[in-house]
Amino acid sequence: MRILLVCHGMPPDSLGGVEQHVSGLAGALAAIGHDVEVFARATLPGVPQGEWRMQTAANPRIARVAYRWEGVDSLDATYTCPPMASALARFVAERRAAGAPFDVAHVHHLTGMSTDALGELATAGIPTVLTLHDYWMFCPRGQMFHRREELCETAAPPRCADCLQSTFPHWLHEGNRDAAVARIHERALRALALPQRLVVPSARVIPPFVALGVPAARFTVVENGVDTEALAGLELPPCGPGPLRLGYLGTVMPSKGLHVLIAALQRLPAGTATLRVHGNVVPYHGDEGYLTRCLFALRPGAGVELHGPYDLAALPKILAAIDVLAAPALWREAFGLTVREALAAGRPVLCSRIGGLQDSVEHGREGLVLPPGDVDAWAAAIVDLARDRARVQRMATAARCRARGFRPMADDLVAVYQEARRTAPTGRVA
Repeated sequence: MRILLVCHGMPPDSLGGVEQHVSGLAGALAAIGHDVEVFARATLPGVPQGEWRMQTAANPRIARVAYRWEGVDSLDATYTCPPMASALARFVAERRAAGAPFDVAHVHHLTGMSTDALGELATAGIPTVLTLHDYWMFCPRGQMFHRREELCETAAPPRCADCLQSTFPHWLHEGNRDAAVARIHERALRALALPQRLVVPSARVIPPFVALGVPAARFTVVENGVDTEALAGLELPPCGPGPLRLGYLGTVMPSKGLHVLIAALQRLPAGTATLRVHGNVVPYHGDEGYLTRCLFALRPGAGVELHGPYDLAALPKILAAIDVLAAPALWREAFGLTVREALAAGRPVLCSRIGGLQDSVEHGREGLVLPPGDVDAWAAAIVDLARDRARVQRMATAARCRARGFRPMADDLVAVYQEARRTAPTGRVA
């Protein structure tokens, strides 16, 4: 098939979990014989917004399209980006005119790409699959994690209005916030009705969308894959001696719960465990002080090392330097790629009992599943593993059997693509 992947960024320009997932998927689809192009947002200084530059002529090919949030003057404008929607329309039209139309499009995230992109694909007659990696389609904060750092079970309009007014006070106020929330939810429902199939990496992502009004029958669960081949050669963590070496991988923000992990470490005797933090630090909806608050809580000699963003090439080295990965998320994370990467590397996992994370391991076998935000429970779990390194090794041995590679994920998605092609309406532009 001729497959188009659409994403809000791609490595090395953007190193988030979704972008790295799309990179791995593109490579896997190309490796099994499909012709793949990626249409991805990039800053591209000096390039007019809506224009793209081809990165490579090899398969998969990547087109990076310029968008820098210029002229965004409302919350609605963060969802509908006319230069990007029209750029995608021109891109697929060019391929069709050249005699190489796409058989299917797989959309992964539309931040800065425009929700109208789904309408452009429908108008072009391209069967479309949309993977929902988070809740951004109806929650501008993306994670259904309230400004008061509380988990949201559903998108209740009054609660959304309160949260979004405080998050975006320059755009929302008492007089327009209810209407703004209504537009966001209505736009999401219209957009989500367009793809032939909606894909989620975990069934636990589905309920909030169903509560919004999306029929449950429209969803297909396809678990994400990771680069198991690159990680399979790592030696298992040693039995000791020394502190238990913990790792935290991912964006440093309140919803990811790093502060819970640091608070747990502060309750342990000195020398029990160390922590290496790898990830990018970004303002969290205007809050630029989260990392400072985390570090301010540390006592001298706490054994916490802060490292910056990383790419997939550095992942084996990073995971080789830890014994256990900690994922103390507080939001209903859709999947948790870093957790699966750790498992592929033979690293046990401590993860929150929330969202798709809780399905990553069998409690007590490949790791421990803990109450989110419960500092005492996290501290006790760290102490238990620090004292029983033989248990850590048993978990490490079991961990690799839990990981799933890019190829089986790609095979599952190809089946979804074929279903999308069978069920797409006829009569539109081919």
